[in-house]
Amino acid sequence: MSGDLAFPLPLPEPLRRALPPGTGVLLGLSGGVDSAVALAMLQALGCRVECVTFRNFCYAEDQDAATEQSCCSLEAIDQARALAARAGAPHWVGDLVEPFRARVIEPFIREYAEGRTPNPCLGCNESVRFPELVRLAARQQCAFAATGHYARIDREGSAPCLRRGLDPAKDQSYFLHRLDPALLSSLVFPLGWYDKGQVREAARALGLPVAERRDSQEICFVPDDRRDFLFEQAPQGTRPGPIVDREGHVLGRHGGLFRYTVGQRKGLGVAAADPLYVLALRADDNALVVGPREALLTCDLVADRFQAQAPDFPDLWPAGAPEAWQGAQPLAQVRHRHAGTPVAAWRRSGDCLEVTLAEPVSGAAPGQGLALYVGDRVVGGARLREPGWIAADAVDAAGR
Repeated sequence: MSGDLAFPLPLPEPLRRALPPGTGVLLGLSGGVDSAVALAMLQALGCRVECVTFRNFCYAEDQDAATEQSCCSLEAIDQARALAARAGAPHWVGDLVEPFRARVIEPFIREYAEGRTPNPCLGCNESVRFPELVRLAARQQCAFAATGHYARIDREGSAPCLRRGLDPAKDQSYFLHRLDPALLSSLVFPLGWYDKGQVREAARALGLPVAERRDSQEICFVPDDRRDFLFEQAPQGTRPGPIVDREGHVLGRHGGLFRYTVGQRKGLGVAAADPLYVLALRADDNALVVGPREALLTCDLVADRFQAQAPDFPDLWPAGAPEAWQGAQPLAQVRHRHAGTPVAAWRRSGDCLEVTLAEPVSGAAPGQGLALYVGDRVVGGARLREPGWIAADAVDAAGR
């Protein structure tokens, strides 16, 4: 690939400045179209590129007999190896099975058992994928680590900051909002200046065999969304229990809380005059709380495990806003496909964050990520702990 075809898209000037010819870059190569195009782009910039594909999990007792269904996709690893060989780039497979199990799979199971709906990609990016990429890049004497994420690192200010990808339909900065800011100086996301259509066209022009490969929509360690086997060691999440409304009336039975998420409508198995939606997974009494769609609306969010991305992130908004933020309108994003909702105020204490929104948001699920933006810059993020109506109900119940 290198040297025989010019890269078919304009190369962004910020990347040219950050990656002069000869810069060493370790690329996380997944075997998909995005990281394949990122490889071609880095080589077009004249970088010295090395590639690694992470093996994150394997469920086969005999690993020599592991299949694509029992192990993290062996086909994808083979495809990544072939892409690297085609480009003349060194490639190896990094074994992260144990840290991935301890820091992603086991917390995923615990979160469901405690009535939350986790986003495992956030935990993986925060505690496994990117720390390991940066560590390996340093070991290989590479100045940067790279992936095919649609986001951007802005190096124009006093410290690097994370910004949205320019394609709003594909922007993946939400999945990166829990990264340690100290990693940003060692990261680069080559695709953040393009949209998905441009990337596919580039792959076709380059003759890449993965040009038409579909994006994965599944949790990587839950093939075909069959997650029952994960909960064999946490049966409290799999026990059937009551489906109740907010007043406690029993409407039916559920087949295990791990099968549901806040905002879900289909598959409840309860007949009602009006559509019912999942409002909460109540782990203490194993109840699935349902109600009308409007009950999902809230202006009050409570979160924990806060991570500031901006060094001047104020504990109070708007009262404590730094001068550079005057006139800004922060947005809160509660899931990947959420466009963001204007923030009226927030208060931070330690790693806890309370956010008041300027307008209601629907389906803020405990366990999901809460990302905060000022313009296209990620300024902080946290784990949603509970939507406001649950906290309000708890106060009402205590007062009765």
